[in-house]
Amino acid sequence: MDEIRVALFGTSGFAANYLEAFKNPKRENVRLVAAVDPYASGCDLCPLYSDAEQMYREAKPDIAVIATPIQLHREQAEQAFGHGCDVVLEKPLAGDEADARKILAARDRAGRLLNVDYQMCYDPVIRAVKHDADRGVFGAPLNMKVIVLWPRGFTYYGRSTHWAGRRYDAEGRPVFDSVLNNATAHYLMNMLFMTGAPAQNVRCRTYRANDIETYDTAVMKAESAGAGLFIAVSHAVREDEKQEPMFEYRYEKATLRYGRRGGERRKEFTARFDDGREIVYGSVEQEYMENLWNMVDARRLGTPVLCSGETALLQTQALESMRLAQPDSEAFPASLISTDGSMNWVEGLAPALWRAFDTEKLPELGEQGLYFPE
Repeated sequence: MDEIRVALFGTSGFAANYLEAFKNPKRENVRLVAAVDPYASGCDLCPLYSDAEQMYREAKPDIAVIATPIQLHREQAEQAFGHGCDVVLEKPLAGDEADARKILAARDRAGRLLNVDYQMCYDPVIRAVKHDADRGVFGAPLNMKVIVLWPRGFTYYGRSTHWAGRRYDAEGRPVFDSVLNNATAHYLMNMLFMTGAPAQNVRCRTYRANDIETYDTAVMKAESAGAGLFIAVSHAVREDEKQEPMFEYRYEKATLRYGRRGGERRKEFTARFDDGREIVYGSVEQEYMENLWNMVDARRLGTPVLCSGETALLQTQALESMRLAQPDSEAFPASLISTDGSMNWVEGLAPALWRAFDTEKLPELGEQGLYFPE
């Protein structure tokens, strides 16, 4: 069995998870041969480079894992494909659709493989649910909705002045880092993964309680493959208002659910049929970094890439449609914003987002907060 040589771009943040994965590889004869990070002082597992071209000359990797900020994805992926590498790319695919399509074009020119780390697309439970959905077990999709309320503070938005919460970096590269293009991107992606089709007729409301260029709160409504889509997400709620991801997907014959209101995170995905039958698919997100081993298998065995560039493009396109629908987010009135010195939150926001989720209506913003026109 030939050795597969892997180079990792980035060593901190989420990239550190890849370093952990290589401490106990799930596939034989796979080796981390280099890491590229101009800001790191060292790497315990492999040689560390500050210059990518030097790394490619000396380490000669087969796979490049790109776990760097959004605005670097396009140029680093193009460079990797130019050196004949297959590419494992952290989500999202790119900051905007133009960069995303350049990545796909570079892949096609090189004749290489690309997968994108939307973790739920690799999860065996999610894939079992999608398999049954695709073969019509639940009937046609009617409506899918998601809510995620994850408080994030000043440390989160201060982790990088170059890209956190920004539209473009100092070099003019698209970032569009937001609550829906970063922490909760997986859950918008999961709806699109289930339908396998672009979001259409996109309507949205985006807001900000933090000093950012994009938004920390969003409500989006759209259609995909004949099904309604709805998602409500925020980083600007109190800790005691935290809501782990909760899905409700309605089909002609069954309702699929993941998560529950409040309390600890419940990871079981279930389908309850209209006739009373129930399928318990099991717990989601028990394994991470499956995208890495999926690429190893795809390269070595010819098995399918489980989240292709085309699949990941669906999420990038949906966010681009949101920007067209609402180019600038609305700032919450200062009178509604509270702080404890570590984070901002908006009074009354969480109940309003729950009402949006329950009614599937888009709110409006007034001086008293979010409201729902009759």
